[in-house]
Amino acid sequence: MRIIYIILAVIGSLCYGQDYTPDFDISKFIQTGGISKEIYRKKNGKLELNERFYYDKNSSILKLTTHQILLDGNILKEINFFLDSKNRIVKEEIQISDPYDSNLYMTQIIKFEYFDSHKTMSFYDKKNRLYLKEYFIYNDKKELVENFSVSAGDLVLHKRTIYYKENDYQINETETYTDLKYKTIVKTKLDKGGFPFYIESEGMLTQGNEVMPKQITYYENETDSKGNLSKVFIINDKKKELIKEVINRYE
Repeated sequence: MRIIYIILAVIGSLCYGQDYTPDFDISKFIQTGGISKEIYRKKNGKLELNERFYYDKNSSILKLTTHQILLDGNILKEINFFLDSKNRIVKEEIQISDPYDSNLYMTQIIKFEYFDSHKTMSFYDKKNRLYLKEYFIYNDKKELVENFSVSAGDLVLHKRTIYYKENDYQINETETYTDLKYKTIVKTKLDKGGFPFYIESEGMLTQGNEVMPKQITYYENETDSKGNLSKVFIINDKKKELIKEVINRYE
């Protein structure tokens, strides 16, 4: 059962989850005059400030400040997202600190490259050595159809996801091949603003065939006058519960 909870956590990261890449449309936010965001998430029964973004148009840097405890016990403190002229991320500088000594920290670098039919992410360790590459493949309509990650040295395949649409669903099928081997399928429906309002997920451990029961979650989203996400409610037994609030500030 513990393994099932791990898989649920992985799937949860796909659904309004926290990741190094911002879960909002950076270009849309900037084009609508956005300069800062404060993101509050439900924790221990109340909304707490989780992330603060600030856009510096003079340097084309989107800065994130936060305090998130990672799986290894270290603390994610700050990320600088360097943007190009199209407001795409070209580099991330990720600052992670030691939980017992705030003066001890490391900076991880991720670099992005963009091509006509694909995008790559290159991950570097604290000694600036490339250790992982992730590829994103697009079709002729610029829709994401596949992504996979491989070790930089031995080209071992770590994870692969395929993306497709079927009966008004956006479907992601992900399989991991190293460490905890599992497969997940996530079906999503988007509202008129392009935000998820229905997420259906299921998964299984590929080495033990332990199956995760299907999970279905309904959301309701609100946007501000600029069309940027402002509130997310989860729907349980026809009752709405506010789980995320975003304070967007503009020029």
